[in-house]
Amino acid sequence: MTSFLNNLLKKILPTWVYDKLIGRWDNAGLKKYTANTLWALFARVINTLTSFFVVIYLIRYLGPENYGELSYAISFVGLFGIIAALGIDNILYRDLVKYPEKRNVYLGTAFVIRIVAGVVTAIIAGTAGIMANPDDVSRLVILLLSGTFIFSAFNIITNEFQANVAQKYPSLVTLGVVLILNILKLGVIWQGEGILYIAAILLLEPILYAILFSYIRIRHYGSFLNWSFDRNIAVSLLRDSWPFIFIAVFMTLYSRIDQIMLKHLIDSSAVGIYDAALRIAEAWLFVPAIIVSSLFPAIVNAKSLGVGEYRTRLLTLTATFVVIASIIALVLSLISKPLMHVLYGEAFTGSAAVFSIYAWVSVWAVIDMVMRNFLIVENLRKTIFFITIGTGLLNTALNFVLIPALGPAGAAWSTLISYAIFSLPLIMVYRLK
Repeated sequence: MTSFLNNLLKKILPTWVYDKLIGRWDNAGLKKYTANTLWALFARVINTLTSFFVVIYLIRYLGPENYGELSYAISFVGLFGIIAALGIDNILYRDLVKYPEKRNVYLGTAFVIRIVAGVVTAIIAGTAGIMANPDDVSRLVILLLSGTFIFSAFNIITNEFQANVAQKYPSLVTLGVVLILNILKLGVIWQGEGILYIAAILLLEPILYAILFSYIRIRHYGSFLNWSFDRNIAVSLLRDSWPFIFIAVFMTLYSRIDQIMLKHLIDSSAVGIYDAALRIAEAWLFVPAIIVSSLFPAIVNAKSLGVGEYRTRLLTLTATFVVIASIIALVLSLISKPLMHVLYGEAFTGSAAVFSIYAWVSVWAVIDMVMRNFLIVENLRKTIFFITIGTGLLNTALNFVLIPALGPAGAAWSTLISYAIFSLPLIMVYRLK
């Protein structure tokens, strides 16, 4: 599969792009990273294709109001995800790459932190959901979704596989879980049930991942009894990750606040129309996300080859993604009306305006993906912190102005404007010494 991907990239990429981004790698490194990327990409493509029609079917079945209610609950619970994650994933992954001989103590320490944080988050999110929502259905959905934080701690297992460039096994797990969940969602639709059953399936998702990730971890790296907790490492992880906690606050703010503000400033139907458009507009972004994630070790190692090679890889990757994203955005914005009508029907006509705007967010999103990896490598946590704060605050402020005036399309404009303004740290690449 590695040879196939290499030959494919050689054919579809301009020669200068291939030479700068891939051609300079040694053969062993090329095989290692492209194989890892291919497995992750394969899993996401299959999952996206199998989920695509199920999600559309589900959205059409629920309609704008019920789907909006479900989307609101997911966004509301998502606001508390920062407490459960504590921003340690980026730091943990970095340290697993740097100190592979200490992986058991790092993983064990991170797991204990995430379990404790998950339980606390579930209690806080559930309590807040009861207090903030008078509707019993909304309360029950939020309570069910709050339980996902406890089991999400097991996701740190994927960091070990990723650090060892062994994405194949988590990818296979993901394929199995997504298949099971999609079958269950279809069952809910065929039985004519409501959003409470969908919420129960969403709670089942992290449980399945916890079981299967644990299985592959034991099979390939040994028992969890090898894990241990170290207080000093815990302090170190939390100390290094604290900027990411605040970063996560504002990342969550600008990724979730749109749906929450639409619900309270307009209604649930507006949330449904907005979120339905996002589902399609963001569907392809997993491709650059996987490529950047899989190439992260190579980006880290490129510094040892010299600043010139380091800069070249970053700029080539960014430029390639921007060109591809711009072409996709242009095509999607031109076909937004017929596409939304075909996919969702007459009830979601308003999604076309949101979709045509949000298609261009992807251009800035791919820049952001590469830049955040660059800033992490350079340990520029404060820069990430201020960029994320600025994006979140600007997005929220624009929502107060544009949502009442333009409805769901106003939320899309808020996201596009805030993303564009705060993606400017691209110029920092040229400041490498």
